Amino acid sequence: MANIVFCFPPIVSTINSSLRLARELTLRGHQITYIGIADCKPLISANGFKFVSIYEQWFPKGCFEDVYLKLQSSTANDLSEARSHARWFNEFLDYLIAGGDEELNLVIKELKPDLVLVSTSLSDSVIWALFFYKLNLKVVYFFDVLGGCNNTVPPIHTDLVSDGSVWSSIKTILAWYIYKIKKSRYEKYLVRNGLDLISSGKLRKIAKYCGYSHKDIDFLTDMPGAQLKLPELVLFPKRFDFPGVRKEGRYYAEASIDLNREQSSFPWEKVAESQPIVYVALGTLSFMAKSDYEDFFRIVIETSMKWPAWNWVISIGNNLSVDDFEYAPSNVIIVNRAPQLELLKKASLMITHGGPNSVKECIFFGVPMIVFPLWFDQPGNVARVTYHGLGLKGDFKTITSKVLQELIEEITTNPEFRERIKAMQKYFMEIEDDKLSIRLIENFIAQQNIPPFLD
Repeated sequence: MANIVFCFPPIVSTINSSLRLARELTLRGHQITYIGIADCKPLISANGFKFVSIYEQWFPKGCFEDVYLKLQSSTANDLSEARSHARWFNEFLDYLIAGGDEELNLVIKELKPDLVLVSTSLSDSVIWALFFYKLNLKVVYFFDVLGGCNNTVPPIHTDLVSDGSVWSSIKTILAWYIYKIKKSRYEKYLVRNGLDLISSGKLRKIAKYCGYSHKDIDFLTDMPGAQLKLPELVLFPKRFDFPGVRKEGRYYAEASIDLNREQSSFPWEKVAESQPIVYVALGTLSFMAKSDYEDFFRIVIETSMKWPAWNWVISIGNNLSVDDFEYAPSNVIIVNRAPQLELLKKASLMITHGGPNSVKECIFFGVPMIVFPLWFDQPGNVARVTYHGLGLKGDFKTITSKVLQELIEEITTNPEFRERIKAMQKYFMEIEDDKLSIRLIENFIAQQNIPPFLD
């Protein structure tokens, strides 16, 4: 059997998206090891997998959250934290190409991987992919989002719907043209102001050090970072994507939902079993001001008063306090973290930010969605949700209790939403049982050269 390494960032949703795949591979007899910075360890270890920490002198335990919170507090007028972080990260990159990659080399020499899966969730994924390439390893990109398909569908950060028509194709081409101009200008701004984490110039130097041609790097992808020409394993059923999507080297598989992942505790005794459950959650990462989240959840609480018999479960995340919502009605349960999988098994509706895991899990359990996209791929996710008729879109910045009531009434009284999501649920379950991702990975390992494309 094979040794397989998962190289992942300390993002809860990203790690969660990989767990079922890792478990299934383990059941097949493969050895699974996660590598990453120390902040990855708690979640990975809690789910029973081996973890190897790298570069702890640069990324000590707690650094990810510490840097993230500091950057969140930065303003347009005070970029000192962002500039300091960029300088520190570039020092780390300089360290790597001055021979600091030897630490990674030693870890890899001990693990002897037959395949490395590199998550594309952060901009530094291209760095790890390059250094694995330097070690002559077989590398596959791991996608838990639907970005990275340049020109055939709209950039993932837009809410454009691509229905295969001539007009939508024109809008897609125009959206990519505008995006690439803006991204190029933005990089120049970052470099000019000392805010760039991985500039094109720096990436060219790293590519040269690793023996990879910079001409084979896609600098203008809609993913967080540039990408190499590598096979891509996408843990999203292709049917959920827009028609006509196509990219050489891209392999769509199942949703790969881990029903056995570690779940938060929850006061189930407060739930009235005979009544519907509305589950509300906006993800594990915060990208808006704390007050914006508080206002949104208060609007949900106000809205809940129209349906006093329903169960309303609101997961507010770790950056807010449950005590801030002490005047909530008795049928509203507010927690920092909720057992999402268990709740979706019982829920009639989810109000969500549209993160890829939440969208997949809603479909898997047949739960219609009202989606309030906040950042990155979430506008693209909600575009697909609305295209397939699986839910409705809301506006986080302008939402009012009246508008939210109207959205809830529409999605709960129109039977077409339930019918369409049940049909997509059936497909998701069928392809989930097929475990295409396992066959693909074992093919990757067995073949000398991975085929460039599989429809």
